[in-house]
Amino acid sequence: MDFSAAAAVVTGAGSGIGRSIAHEFASLGTRVLVADIDDDSAQSVAEEIRAAGGDARARAVDVTDADSVEALADEAFEAFGRVDILCNNAGVTWRPFRSVWDASLADFRWMTEVNYFGVVHGVFAFLPRMRAQAGRKQIVNTSSLATLSTSPGHAPYTASKHAVDGLSDVLREELVDHGDDFGVTVLYPGLITTNIGETSKSVRAQETGDDLSDAIAYTQVRTFDFPHNRPKGPENVGKQVVEAIRRNDPYCLTHPAPESEIAQRAKLWTRAYRGY
Repeated sequence: MDFSAAAAVVTGAGSGIGRSIAHEFASLGTRVLVADIDDDSAQSVAEEIRAAGGDARARAVDVTDADSVEALADEAFEAFGRVDILCNNAGVTWRPFRSVWDASLADFRWMTEVNYFGVVHGVFAFLPRMRAQAGRKQIVNTSSLATLSTSPGHAPYTASKHAVDGLSDVLREELVDHGDDFGVTVLYPGLITTNIGETSKSVRAQETGDDLSDAIAYTQVRTFDFPHNRPKGPENVGKQVVEAIRRNDPYCLTHPAPESEIAQRAKLWTRAYRGY
């Protein structure tokens, strides 16, 4: 990937992880379209990039709306002539954590619409045109280290991110099958200190009118001392993503992997086959 000649689109780039990725791309000479559901935040990040000498524009996008994401793709291809990197990063969580039995269908549907279908809409809107252009391409889909570990009280979020994992892994192999010079990276953030908790509550309230004032918080019984539960700032995530793209890595982790948890799962999966 020649970042100095590339064009990138980053959703959820108005703050946190997306902002870090957009800034890192721009520092390498990449033209960046900063997209976020909050137009003011997107415009602010684009202004920061331009003030630092980078090339950026901004657009409001609602990733749950396929037409909104299609319009984002139209603007990107019109402005840049091509898109070399797509980061489907927009996502939401929930606060407080709640048990499955204290969740609602609306909780699961809303989380899935943003975290999973937001990625699907990005793939549908950008992939055909990106495949048709020459040169190296990369899609980066944001999942979570929650899918590699145990996170009681966070079922709708974890389930939606597992769906991102499955889509990404299959898409990667399909592109390999067809000889495309096109990588797919799954970004697994651990506990990154962003405002996603508050912004998620705000967006949920705006979209559904639900302020979650009657939510029953999950009572944590066990302590899971995973390395990805130790907070880190978002400032280095962009560097990690750039390195993953350079290497065409299938996965990019912001924290050390929960190796013992992964090993235990693998042991249980292997043992589960009885051979009847």
